[in-house]
Amino acid sequence: MLTVENVIPKALFAISGNVHLHESASSKDLPAAPPINIVQRDQNVYVHFVWQQNGWLGKMLSSSCRWEARVYLEQMGAGEVNNPAPVSISYKRAASAGYSGVITLPAYSLPEGAYKVVATLMLHGPQGPTPISAFEEVGLLQVYED
Repeated sequence: MLTVENVIPKALFAISGNVHLHESASSKDLPAAPPINIVQRDQNVYVHFVWQQNGWLGKMLSSSCRWEARVYLEQMGAGEVNNPAPVSISYKRAASAGYSGVITLPAYSLPEGAYKVVATLMLHGPQGPTPISAFEEVGLLQVYED
């Protein structure tokens, strides 16, 4: 479940949703399966963002706004890794709007090991980032080579 920064009363603008992982099929005959937390290096990992905005303030924000979804990976014990580029999702001017976005972690992009996965979501306005944001600690991801 996304943890939301509550700078605006929920009656005016509220965000709810979640982030989950799923994997592609493996060249070693392992099936694709959601949700996952253990993956071989020959499989893509997909980070799915699904969220909803509610409240009348959503109709008043500029249609030039956009959501930015990011994934951060921290390798346990060994340090930082190159995090994937963010995904930009166009803002919908509606009191109640649903969204989804996917960030792909390509096969072989992660060395073997355990990773802490954190996903963030931030609304950017015409002038830059806003205080409307959320995050989810997706959990640990184990990557191994067969």
